[in-house]
Parts: sequence; structure tokens; C-alpha cells
Amino acid sequence: MSMVVSRVSDGVGVGRAPSRSWYRTYSPLLVLSPLLAGFVVIALWQWITVVIPAGHVGVKWYRFAGGTDTQTIYGEGSRFVWPWDRMAVYDARLQQFSRDFDVLTREGLMMTVNIAARYRLNDSAVGLLHKHLGPEYVETLFAPTVGSFARIIFSQNSTDAVYTDRRSAVQAEIKQAVTSELDRYLGQQDRRSVPWLYLDDILIRSMRFPPEVQSAVNRKMAQHQLREEYAYRLQREELESQRKEIEAQGIARFQSIVGAGISDTYLRWKGIDATLKLADSPNAKMVIIGAAKDGLPLILGPWDNSTAPPGPPKADAPGQTAGRPPLTDGSATASPLPPATPAMPLATNPKISLPANPAR
Repeated sequence: MSMVVSRVSDGVGVGRAPSRSWYRTYSPLLVLSPLLAGFVVIALWQWITVVIPAGHVGVKWYRFAGGTDTQTIYGEGSRFVWPWDRMAVYDARLQQFSRDFDVLTREGLMMTVNIAARYRLNDSAVGLLHKHLGPEYVETLFAPTVGSFARIIFSQNSTDAVYTDRRSAVQAEIKQAVTSELDRYLGQQDRRSVPWLYLDDILIRSMRFPPEVQSAVNRKMAQHQLREEYAYRLQREELESQRKEIEAQGIARFQSIVGAGISDTYLRWKGIDATLKLADSPNAKMVIIGAAKDGLPLILGPWDNSTAPPGPPKADAPGQTAGRPPLTDGSATASPLPPATPAMPLATNPKISLPANPAR
């Protein structure tokens, strides 16, 4: 019995010994393998994952599985790719580009036109676009096609027409021609008609002429505006003459209506009323009665030194009359002027008694 137990224990010990020996031998590798795998994943993360932003689509290219996959289009989000494969990302939102193109008009005038185009890609045709054109499709095909048809259409129109009333029509013609051309240009003659690009608008942003022509156009526009200014001036003067004519007619009607009620008696009464108002003034004054039949009193004053009316002028010295400078040339003394007749003195605040009937 003891022999059996010892043999069993020896067998167990013999079985565990190789396992322990193998674990001791490969234990560093077992510990380092996950760490090494994590390090490799982190190091290759930017080559094995591709983030497709909002509004973008992706096309995958397989190095060992047939090249570009034109059927599968990848949407937004993170995508896994093998390090030896590639994922191309395209912007499928509404975009715009603008270029300057040199064109000739029907008269042979060279001008520089800035044309802007608004477009967006067809998601389902991005694979074919990537295979036949690539990410530089704007510079490779789109912009040259717009410039080519712009030159053709501008050469069929005159300068004045393009600059004025046919601008919208020229934009529509360029858009139609470019859309028809790009729809069939993807390298496949027998493919079904699926547009790879939707062209929304063609806009002519600016047109620049040579400096000499631009100066002539500016002078022409200046003269045109000057002519319009003179037209407005003539219209204003005509309206002003009409206003004056209407005003004169109104004044004439006023005088014809009011003139019948104005008489000499009325005017005399208004003069007396004005004289009474002047007489009520608190200042000293002198009233001179008119000599004519209908003369009205005239009130003068006040005086600086006293409120009494002045008397006759007095001479300050021999040979000098009051208010006149002396003679200085040694000649004989001039005879003084006769004194003025004094006016009728009144009180400080005179009141004039008037008859009750001023119309007498």
C-alpha cells in the first residue's frame, strides 16, 4: 500500500515539473505579449483607423484586393482599414470655387471675368470620381471646363450686352453647357447616365476691362449721371415755377378780396390806434402834428438829460452855433442859422384827446 501511494505521488510530481518549467521559461513572454500588442495598436492607430467627418464620404482602395472599390461608399464615423490599404475622404456638402478667366467679347475686347460656381458631389458616384479623376478634380477638370465654355459664350455676345441686360442669360448658358459636359466625362463610355456632380449656380462676380477702356467707361457713366442730374434740375425748376405761379394767384385773390374793405378812413383809424399805443409808452416823447389835412401825430423821444422838450439851440462861443464845429481857417464868423421853431411841449406822459368819431 505504501508503494502504491509513493508511485502515485511520484507520478504527480513528475507531471507538474514540466508545466512549471515551461511557465518559468515563457512567463516573461506571456506578460509582455499583451503589452506589446497594445503598443503596436497605439502606434499604428492612425494608419488602421480613418475618421470620416460630418458631410463627408469615404472610398477605400485595396492594395491586394482589386484597387478602388467603386460600389461601396462609407459614411460618417470611424472606419477600420489595414495599414496597407487606403481610405480617401471627399467633402459631399455644398462647395464653391471662384477663378479669374480672360475672355474675348464679340468685338474682340479682352476682359477679365471672375466666375464663381456652387456645386456638390453625388455620393453614389464618388467611387468613380476617385478612380478616374481623384481629389484634385476641381483643378483637373471642373475649373478648365467652366473657363472653356465661358470663353465660348462670351465671344458670342457684345460687350454692352454682357455688361447690362444679358448677364443672367450668359450665366444660365454657361451652367447648362458645363453640366452637359461633366455628366459624360468619367472615363466610362458605356456607363449609365449618373451625374457625379450637381452644379447649382454659375455666378459672374465681376468684369474688369483694360485700364484705357475702364477709364472711357467711367467717363461715359459720369456724363450719363450728369445728364440725369440736369434732367432733375429742369424738373425741379419747372415745379418751382409752378409753385410761384400758384402763390402769385393766391396773393392776387387775397388782394382782390381784402382790397375792397380797405379805405382811407380805415387806414387813418389804424394810424390813430398806433399813435395811441405809442403815447401809452412810459418814456418821454415829443409829438409833432402833421401839417397835412390827414396828418397824424408823430412821437419822438426819449431824451438823455431831461424829460422836457429841448429849446432853441444856443451858441457855445462867438462864431459857433450849437451843434456846429468852430471855424479854424481864420475866416470871418459865419452868421448863425435862424433858430428852429419850438415844438409844442407836452407832459411827461401825454394823452391825446381825440374826437369820438374818427371818421370826421
